[in-house]
Amino acid sequence: MSGDIPELLVADTNATLADEIGALTGGRITRVTPAEVVSTAAAAVALGRPPDAVVVVERDGPLDSLIAELAKTVAARVLVATPRPHDGALPSHGAFDTIALDAPRLELAARLWRALDVAPKEDGSRRRPRKSDVLIGSGPWLKELFDRLTMVAPTDVTVAIVGESGTGKELVARTLHEQSTRRNGPFVVVNCAAIPEGLLEDELFGHVKGAFTDARFDRQGLLAAAEGGTLFIDEIGELALTLQAKLLRVVQTREFRRIGDDRDTKVDLRILTATHRDLQRLVADGRFREDLYYRVQVVTLQLPPLRDRKHDVPLLAHHFLRVHRSKLGKPVDGFTPAAMARLVGHDFPGNIRELDNMIQHAVVMAQGPMIQPEDVPVPGARSETNGLDLARQFRDLKSDVVDRFEREYLAALLHGHQGNLAAASRVAGMDRKNLWQLLRKHGIDPERFRRRPR
Repeated sequence: MSGDIPELLVADTNATLADEIGALTGGRITRVTPAEVVSTAAAAVALGRPPDAVVVVERDGPLDSLIAELAKTVAARVLVATPRPHDGALPSHGAFDTIALDAPRLELAARLWRALDVAPKEDGSRRRPRKSDVLIGSGPWLKELFDRLTMVAPTDVTVAIVGESGTGKELVARTLHEQSTRRNGPFVVVNCAAIPEGLLEDELFGHVKGAFTDARFDRQGLLAAAEGGTLFIDEIGELALTLQAKLLRVVQTREFRRIGDDRDTKVDLRILTATHRDLQRLVADGRFREDLYYRVQVVTLQLPPLRDRKHDVPLLAHHFLRVHRSKLGKPVDGFTPAAMARLVGHDFPGNIRELDNMIQHAVVMAQGPMIQPEDVPVPGARSETNGLDLARQFRDLKSDVVDRFEREYLAALLHGHQGNLAAASRVAGMDRKNLWQLLRKHGIDPERFRRRPR
């Protein structure tokens, strides 16, 4: 970041969005400039201090060259705000992030904070965001989720987040906390399935000195640790009935009693819960208290499994690719069409967590700039003959082979010339403009090859 307070440049001829962004960011970080002023990166630099992030609104004309220039010269993260309907994957234009103009304003705010690499605090200071500050996806399900988050985040109502393991329940809980009035307070997580029943009561409520053998000191439990913030109770369906009764009192009165104490302790917190279990069935079976069920289900957020949102697999795969190639220090650009097809064709019983692990494995195994099908560890993947899936049509297979050749050739060409387009185009016998268009087609950034250590 280039200063104590980050700056955001909004490039749009219509001031409405800029005004909304100003309100979303509290008016502290926004610098608004008409679109024509940032038609070139040099003009953006001439404005004074380079911005930390730029929002470019897609009105007319191509954005790719402008975004590439801004990212290179201004070194700012570029977000594209597009009027295209928010009902599927959006074009990236090579930008850091892309968002539909009809997206909920809470989603826009979250993406802005992520681009600025900060999250808001009341005193205007910054903090590094967690990986969960922004939910990744597209389509009506995410828009509906953000609409509900917008309504419940500012309140203190108890929210139940329901979904299969690995669907991102803790991510949603953290997003709720970060967008609430309690965001400056602690976010405390307790996983009821990970702590033995005999220890869970002490973890939650704490104890006083002498309450039991080896209780040599007073111990603060997680309820007290969450004072002023949010307590996220993960896998609440695993909670024993005896502890359910004690938790019910906390939910009702915001009071609890430590083990061995003779006084109640008041606590100011918000409670969020999550489970992959069917709580209604547990209630019917007598394994979950009905009164607690209604207390924690004031608002319910249902997360779909990844197999029901296959259109999000490419978005998530590229996100995890960026994360893991940075950690591992491997220059992997993307996925071949065949590799992505293998990912999209998998049902992911482990949901997003499984996809994350799969991409990490693929980055480790990748031998070149592109992840190949054999790098993707999909169980039961269709066998191939000489690398070709003979169940597919000739035209599709040919297109895949041509794409793979073009990507590998371009990567080798740029690597050999350290990203110098003029030298690369002369050796390839191609017009520089045609070479640039081919690079854009495959999403290959010549700048990466200039920065690669020799």
